[in-house]
Amino acid sequence: MQIPALKAERRDLSGTKAMRKLRANGGLPGVLYGRGDDNVNLSFSYRDVEKLIREAYHVVELDFGDSKQPALVRGLQRDHLGDALHHIDFVRIDLHDKVKLNMPIHFLGTPRGAAHGGLLEVLHGEVPILCPASGIPKYIEVEVTRLEVGDSIRYKDLPLPEGAELTASGEIHVVKCAQARRSEESTTAGAGAPGAPAVTAATVPSAKGAPPAAAAAKPDAKKK
Repeated sequence: MQIPALKAERRDLSGTKAMRKLRANGGLPGVLYGRGDDNVNLSFSYRDVEKLIREAYHVVELDFGDSKQPALVRGLQRDHLGDALHHIDFVRIDLHDKVKLNMPIHFLGTPRGAAHGGLLEVLHGEVPILCPASGIPKYIEVEVTRLEVGDSIRYKDLPLPEGAELTASGEIHVVKCAQARRSEESTTAGAGAPGAPAVTAATVPSAKGAPPAAAAAKPDAKKK
């Protein structure tokens, strides 16, 4: 698995005013914690982190110039509009360890049941797993084309990464092809002429998993 490098700088400044200035200058505040060591306040290039998130990487190598540290994206904060990145959390890891995380699921195709009024219903967009840190994929892909109306896919049916294991019941349903609800409406054409009933057609939405960098368990970390 390719692990991207992310330039990181230790920062001494904290507080609302300092963080506002950092963001205005194209930076992004963050924190690194875990493995019994002290929390370290960091700053990153906003563009570098945005690219990292867009490309769905979970594990990175934080590059401090004089040292490097493998880390797992543990949490993201966005602004009040839910758009711009506001803060990022990393937790220290060893690439030989297994880590807990919520792996995003991408659903591919259109269920066969759509031809019979079925509607793809996503119940969980991610799956909680324990996975080797050195082999975390960007997401799990699942084909839904075989699903007829009433069929479903459960956690235990997912193609997990090599060496990974579920941390939740395998019987939990992830996605299903449900019967779409039909509604009938009567319309009047002209003077008192009864109209034909209208049927709401079933459609299959584009369904993808949760955004990357979703973590299963988030240790307490004080953000500054």
